[in-house]
Amino acid sequence: MLKARFIIVNFVVCMWLLVGVASASEVRVFKPMEEGVSPMALRKTAMAEGFAQAVLEEAKLMLPGDMDEVRTELFKAYLKDHSQPYIQGYKVLSSQSMEAGLILRLDVKVNKLTLRNGLKSMGLFTTMNSPQSASVVWPEDFDEASMTQLQGLMTLTGIQAVQGASPTFVIEQGPKEIYKARFELDTREWVSTNKDMSVVWFELWSRYFNRSEANVNRANVQKLSVTGWFSPDAALEFDRVLQSWDSTVQEVRLVELDMQPSGVGGTWEVRLLSGDRLAMLLQGYLPQRGLTYQISEDAGK
Repeated sequence: MLKARFIIVNFVVCMWLLVGVASASEVRVFKPMEEGVSPMALRKTAMAEGFAQAVLEEAKLMLPGDMDEVRTELFKAYLKDHSQPYIQGYKVLSSQSMEAGLILRLDVKVNKLTLRNGLKSMGLFTTMNSPQSASVVWPEDFDEASMTQLQGLMTLTGIQAVQGASPTFVIEQGPKEIYKARFELDTREWVSTNKDMSVVWFELWSRYFNRSEANVNRANVQKLSVTGWFSPDAALEFDRVLQSWDSTVQEVRLVELDMQPSGVGGTWEVRLLSGDRLAMLLQGYLPQRGLTYQISEDAGK
């Protein structure tokens, strides 16, 4: 009987976590009519802007700090062509065509887990509050458009060019408008080529930021234990709430649900952005529900 209950609890956990990775956002986009642009093309552009806006709004909730206006505009421009990996689904709520243009309202589901991983790979968690020094090298005959795009990618990512610094990013402009870049870190080297400079840039920088994330000091990873629930469903509802506190915890992992004589207990590992704010939110949520909690440091040690 106990084994059957354990299997049921684990099944519920898996199903809840699958449901909880998406976040819905309603966005409204107005695109003015442009000469020579077909209604279909205008609608496609409006859809891309709507997706970008939904992803941007979700990203702002996750990031550990406020993104300034310049980086916000650069990120939104980037997402217009690169938001698809983060879109889990959408619904057109309304579409109104008029002489002045098109008004489109969308309900967009953003995959929070995929977006969180994407933001890490882009380095935005690491550089939101302090830039990353690096050697950035480009050819003397780089055309103006390429130079502008490279500077925009540096600003968006939070890269501060410092001669002689490590890591090193070297970019060249080859034939057929193809960019080739080389990334050097210690004794290792990676190469990427693509017509889209941003693809080359983030593919290579992800090598660095994912490595940094893997080696980050786990002093900010803590274990949260909560006891006193009457059912696993209530514990899983708290898991959903905990995962929604994106400005407080960067990562949340449900480690264990424990069927105790006094009720259901749960254990989470959380990577903190603000320990004080987490304590405040827990104090405002748990005691009034008859729950007790304990935060243990050195969870990963």
